[in-house]
Amino acid sequence: MSARAQAFYEFGPYRLEVAEKRLLRNGVPVPLTPKAFETLVALVERSGHLVEKHELIKAVWPDSFVEESNLTNNVYELRKILSQTEDGRTYIETVPKRGYRFVAPVQEPPSEALVVEKRTLTRIVTEEREEEPPSRALHAPRIRRPSPLVLASLGVIGAVAMYGGYRLIAHPFGLGKTTSGVPFEAMDIARVTTSGNITHAAVSPDGKYVANVVKDASGNSLWVKQLDAPSNVRIAGPAVTEYISVAFAPGGNVVYYITLDHDKGESALYRVPVLGGPAETLATDIYPIGFSPDGERIAFIRMRREESTVVVARADGSNQRVVATKQKPDFFELEWNAPAWSPDGKTIACPASLNDQRGHYATIIGLNPRDGTQVPLTGHRWSYAGQAVWLPDGSGLLVTASEHSGSPMQVWHIRTRDGVATQVTHDLNNYRDLSLSQDASRLVAVQVQTISNIWVAPAAAEASAAMQVRSETGALDELAWTRDGRIVYASTAGGSGADIWIMNTDGSNAKQLTVGAPVAQGLAVTPDGGQIIFSSDATGRSHLWRVDTDGGNLRQLTDGDGEFYPQSTPDGRWVVYQTESRIDPRLWKVPTDGGRPVQLTTTRAAKPAVSPDGRMVAYAYLDIDLNPSRWGIGIISSDGGQRVKRFDFPPTVTQRYVRWSLDGRSIAFVNSPGSRSDIWLQPLDGRAPRQLTDFGAEQIVAFEWSHDGRSLAFIRTVETSDAVRIQSR
Repeated sequence: MSARAQAFYEFGPYRLEVAEKRLLRNGVPVPLTPKAFETLVALVERSGHLVEKHELIKAVWPDSFVEESNLTNNVYELRKILSQTEDGRTYIETVPKRGYRFVAPVQEPPSEALVVEKRTLTRIVTEEREEEPPSRALHAPRIRRPSPLVLASLGVIGAVAMYGGYRLIAHPFGLGKTTSGVPFEAMDIARVTTSGNITHAAVSPDGKYVANVVKDASGNSLWVKQLDAPSNVRIAGPAVTEYISVAFAPGGNVVYYITLDHDKGESALYRVPVLGGPAETLATDIYPIGFSPDGERIAFIRMRREESTVVVARADGSNQRVVATKQKPDFFELEWNAPAWSPDGKTIACPASLNDQRGHYATIIGLNPRDGTQVPLTGHRWSYAGQAVWLPDGSGLLVTASEHSGSPMQVWHIRTRDGVATQVTHDLNNYRDLSLSQDASRLVAVQVQTISNIWVAPAAAEASAAMQVRSETGALDELAWTRDGRIVYASTAGGSGADIWIMNTDGSNAKQLTVGAPVAQGLAVTPDGGQIIFSSDATGRSHLWRVDTDGGNLRQLTDGDGEFYPQSTPDGRWVVYQTESRIDPRLWKVPTDGGRPVQLTTTRAAKPAVSPDGRMVAYAYLDIDLNPSRWGIGIISSDGGQRVKRFDFPPTVTQRYVRWSLDGRSIAFVNSPGSRSDIWLQPLDGRAPRQLTDFGAEQIVAFEWSHDGRSLAFIRTVETSDAVRIQSR
């Protein structure tokens, strides 16, 4: 037997057993496709060194001719499965246009033929990006001579994705004492619902019921399902409003839920008996709630202008008291997360978005409900941190979090004694709304799967002539046109975050333009079609960047506290953009060639759109000066100053994204009456808005007209979301 066949390698919590073709994490097998396993072996065997792409392809597919994108997909799978190293780095580093490097220290077993070696590599990312232009020649995955093993693997993956209930055995999460100390290391997972339209869910304290919010053509409604019996009862709704949160009171006899009208910014708190009955309105301006252990108090997050606060109140919403405050650019993460009260009642865990000298990051903060003292519960830095839930003994928390911009929301465990964070799910789904039964035997979450498609239609918006040109698993939400009729979009297909890609109008000749500069929120193409402006958090904080449409000359344009949603002016001289992503957004502009930014608005304004003649800028905003506050469309001069026009969004608008019509006489936006999306127009002369398209899409998240005015490109998504029960084995 060869030395390679006898070898195993250890790095972090992982053990790679080559002969057994098995990867273990803390002694538990981690599922890998065969080709992904071989890719990992090839990288680990040369850890600390660059492995060229052609070497990896030859090692993994020795008897087949394959496209380079197949290797990219393997690396993408590995990055999703492997957590970060102890110092917060990824295990696999991309060397632009060359290959990959396994950067974690690796320990090999001692033997006569093998010498134990521990390698450490210093990673210098910025210099590599400056020295190496981004890759621009990756195609969509395609194997010209597929092996039976690859086809069989793909068949198994597809079959698993199609079933409503399934069992995840390998590195999942279960309860009880384990060698790693991470709960839920072995578990069964099954769907509680199968309708595919569940937006929020919570399990009762005794683990017998799941309350879930259903979104359909009639609006939102609240249901309670008995887990061990065929019982499903509607207890509230349907209503043409959004139910943004649901929770059981600690006694388990009452369900609390919160509503928020799409066109308003003020919420309402209700409670209803678990088996149905009249709903009681308790309070307004309250957001997702977490209960104290005795059920007497609630905690919630509230945002106001330049600050966010954590508020403690009685269970009926009265006697509100602010216990902690954060000023922008830092804030407690509200949408839509509830604070989590520890079992002893001494700590409230809250997700927070923070900034330091290293840039922006998300984490979980612990608050003292008596004096508001704030302490971090972990040193881990995520791109986004969401809902947290405490384990009954207080030894740790489970939390939903996204590791990097564009990566899926996964479930993590935080150990309270030392703050160590460990990823416990490793798939491409998104998880939200964690809740745990009192005995911790059942964890309930909403599991979300998204398919995104790019469509192209004639500018006249004829539904029958619309053509799908691109389809991907995951979220696509940014696109723009070049002057020569190509489409620029952000995609995670490259395996390193939401990078920029470009393709022909018919979807052919798709090419990746950037590597390691993930798109955060927004991209645009300059009027001459030569450059792409986009927002990226590559440096730790979101700034505007510029890159040529051939992938060269990457350059940073802004360096503020966070810049998003760029739009070029028609003369190409300026880029209009949004600052601040959540609390108090404003509009600014900066010269396309770089320079000093100029502020355009002093009141709230988000997601700008520049008029065809360059004289005006439209935007979406929440008007908090109205009572109640309302979402609307604002218009200002491109030179800045006071708002010159305002229009209310219809109450069925959920995607607050605006563009100008081709003639500049109307504002276009996405409207979703009956849960089907189409593009509508709001005339500037004040007439009632009218429907422009008749696509009847599941959900349109972005759209753009081509420069010649002949074509309309839009992104439509199909989201399947169900409540799942995660139970220890």
